[in-house]
Amino acid sequence: MTNAKRPIDFHDHRFVRVTKSVIADETYLDKPVQKLVYAVLCFHADNTSKKSHPSVQTIADKCRCSTNTVRAALRRLKELELIDVKERKNGNGQTSNEYTLWEPPDWFVAGGTSKNDNSPLQDVK
Repeated sequence: MTNAKRPIDFHDHRFVRVTKSVIADETYLDKPVQKLVYAVLCFHADNTSKKSHPSVQTIADKCRCSTNTVRAALRRLKELELIDVKERKNGNGQTSNEYTLWEPPDWFVAGGTSKNDNSPLQDVK
């Protein structure tokens, strides 16, 4: 019995959809871990609501990096309007955050600058 290699058949395997413009970006996301954190959020996201609730530690484990690195990447993704982060609390205090994936803004997809002259992204490009 041989284990012949064959191309992956996406009908047989679950897969994750990641926004093409995020992967293709060479302007705003300057660290590979930022794209990887985004991909992990896509992995955990509900197909309908695009919301997910992984802990920072879970994201760090999947990305093989520190929690501080994950927090920095999440701040950058939020600054770029790619995600929203909402704190969630229960009776014992804060639990995992709720992350919502947003459609990338037109200026992000185009690789240009924000239409808002006061945007901090003007100086980041």
